[in-house]
Amino acid sequence: MAASAVGIITLFAAVLAGPLAWAVATYVQSRRKAADGAAEASASEGQVDGKETEREEMNGVAYTLSLLGYAIGLGNLWRFPYLVGKWGGGAFIIAYLVCLFVVAIPAYLMEMVMGQYTRKSTVGCFKMIHPRWDGLAYGQALILLLVMAYYNVLLAYAIIYIAGSLVDPLPWAADSKNYFNAEVLNGYDDYIDKGLGPVQWKLALALLVVWLIVFASLAFGKKILTKVTWVTVVGPIVMLVVLLIRSVTLDGAADGIKFYIGKFDGEVLGDLDMWASACSQILFSLSPGFGTAITMSSYTRPKENVFRTCMVVAVCNSAFSLVGGFAIFSIVGNITFRLNAAGGVLDEATGVMALTTVAEQASAGTGLAFIAIADGMRAFGSGANAMSVLFFSVLLTLGLDSTFCWAETFVCYVEDYCLVKGGTKPAHWKIVGCMCAVMYLMGLLYCTRMGIELLDIVDHYCITYYLLLAVALEAFMFTFDFGWRRLVVHVKLATLGNLRTPLGQDVVPSFFWRLGIHFTMPAGCLFLFFYIFSSDVAEPYGGYPGWLQGIGWFCLAALLAVTPLGFVRSLMSGTGSTLPPLEQEEAALAAALGIKSTLPPLGQNEECTI
Repeated sequence: MAASAVGIITLFAAVLAGPLAWAVATYVQSRRKAADGAAEASASEGQVDGKETEREEMNGVAYTLSLLGYAIGLGNLWRFPYLVGKWGGGAFIIAYLVCLFVVAIPAYLMEMVMGQYTRKSTVGCFKMIHPRWDGLAYGQALILLLVMAYYNVLLAYAIIYIAGSLVDPLPWAADSKNYFNAEVLNGYDDYIDKGLGPVQWKLALALLVVWLIVFASLAFGKKILTKVTWVTVVGPIVMLVVLLIRSVTLDGAADGIKFYIGKFDGEVLGDLDMWASACSQILFSLSPGFGTAITMSSYTRPKENVFRTCMVVAVCNSAFSLVGGFAIFSIVGNITFRLNAAGGVLDEATGVMALTTVAEQASAGTGLAFIAIADGMRAFGSGANAMSVLFFSVLLTLGLDSTFCWAETFVCYVEDYCLVKGGTKPAHWKIVGCMCAVMYLMGLLYCTRMGIELLDIVDHYCITYYLLLAVALEAFMFTFDFGWRRLVVHVKLATLGNLRTPLGQDVVPSFFWRLGIHFTMPAGCLFLFFYIFSSDVAEPYGGYPGWLQGIGWFCLAALLAVTPLGFVRSLMSGTGSTLPPLEQEEAALAAALGIKSTLPPLGQNEECTI
C-alpha cells in the first residue's frame, strides 16, 4: 500500500471549503453593514439598546448555522436511507413528512421560543416556567452525558475510514465487511460467556482525535465556534453536491433512484411499526427533547425571528435527508448492478449464487455506511480515494456539529450553575477541557470488543425512550405553565420593527400550531413510548444477552427516577412560576403597535383548547 495523492489533496480541499465560504460570507456581510449602518451589528456583539447584555450572544447567521449543524447529523445520511430501504421507499417518505409537520416542527418551535424568552439554559428555563419541571431538565442533562459518550465513537469510525482513504488501494477493497468487523470493531462472533472485552487501540486513538477537535472548537468562545461551524455545516453541503453529481452517473444508479422515489406500497402506511420508525427518525434528527434548542436559543439576540429560523432549519434538515437519499441510493444501485454482473450473491439457505436487489442491499443497517457504501467507493475507479474521503468527511463533519451543540449545552449548564450558586465561574476553556476528558474516558467503554452492542443498548433504552417522554412532558409544561398566548405575544413583540417584519411576526396558521403542540405532539410521543415499551417487554431488544439488557433497563429507570423530583420539591416548598405577567407583555405589545390590545381575555382553560 502507498499514500494516495488524490485522497490527500481531496482532504485538504474539503477542509478548506468551509473557511473559504466563511471568508466570502464575512466580506459580503461587511459590505452590507457598510451600506446599511452598524446599528444592528452592535446588538450582535452583545449589546441591546446600547446596554451590555449579561449573556454572550450569537448573531443570526451563527445561530442558524449552529442549529442547522445540530439538526443535520449522521442520521440524515445514514439512518434515513436505511429506513427508506427497510420500509419500501415512498410510503416511508410520506409518513416521515407527516410526522415532520404534526410532531417535530411544533416541538422545535416551542423549545426555541422558550429559550429565547427566558434567556436561560434548559435547567434555568424550566425552573422559571415552574420549578416542578426541573427534574425533567436534569434528566435531559443526563442523557446529554450518555449520548456524548457514545456518539463520538461513531465519528471515530469515520476517522479510521478517512485515514484508510489516504491509502491506495483502499484497505477494505478486498472485503469491506471483514474490514469493518475485524479491523475496526474486532467484535466477538457470539455473546456466550463474553463481557465488554479490552479497549481497541485504533478506536481509542481515533476517539481521542475527535475529542481534541471538539476541545479546540469550543474552548475559546463562540466566535471561534462560529468559524468552525462554517467548515462543519457548509463543508458537508459542498461535499454532498459533489458526491451526488458523481454518483447519479454510475451504472445501476437509475435502479436505486427508482426504488427510492418510484416505489410506493400503500399497505405499508397501515403498519404501526413503519409510523413508529418515521416519527422516531424525524424526532431524533431535529432532536427536541435534549434541551439543546432551548439553550442555543437563549444565546440568540432578543430581536431574532426564531419562527423564521425554525422553518429554515426544519426544511433544510429534511431537504438534506431527501437529497442525500439520491446519492446514497445511486451508490446502492451501483453496488447491486456490480454484484449481479459478477453472478449475484451467495444464498446461505441454498448454497447457490442468486441475483440480489436494491432493497436487499439497502437494508444493511449499520453496515449501510461502513460496509455497503465503503465497498461502493470502488466503483469510482481512479477517483475511489477522493470520493471515499468526501463521503466519510461528510459523516465526520455532520456528527461534529451535533457534538458541538450538545457539548456547548452541557457547558452552559455548568456555567449557569456556578452563577446561580454565586461562586466564581471557572474559565470557559477549563470547563470544556474537563468535560472532554470525562467524556473521552466514558467513551472508552464503547471502544471495547462489545462496544457497538453496548452503544445500541444505551441508544435504545435511554435516548429513544427518554426523548419521546421528554417531548411529551415538554408539551404538557408548555400547555399548562407557559401558554400559547405567551408564545404568540413574545414572537410578535420580539420581531416588531425588524426590517422583514415591521409589524411583527405572526405565528400562523394558529390552528395548525396549537393542534401540534397541544395534541399530536404529546399524543404521538406517548403512543410511541408505550408501543416500543410493550414490544421490548414481549421480546428483548436486539437479541442481546441479559446483562446488556439489564444495563439498558437500569439506565432508563435512573432517568425516570430523576424526572419527578421537581414535582416533589415544588409541592414541599410551595414555589411557583417566576415568568412575568402575560398582561404586562400584552400591554407592551399594544403600546408598541400604538393600539389597544384586542386579544380576548385569557380563559382559565384556553391553553388546553385547540
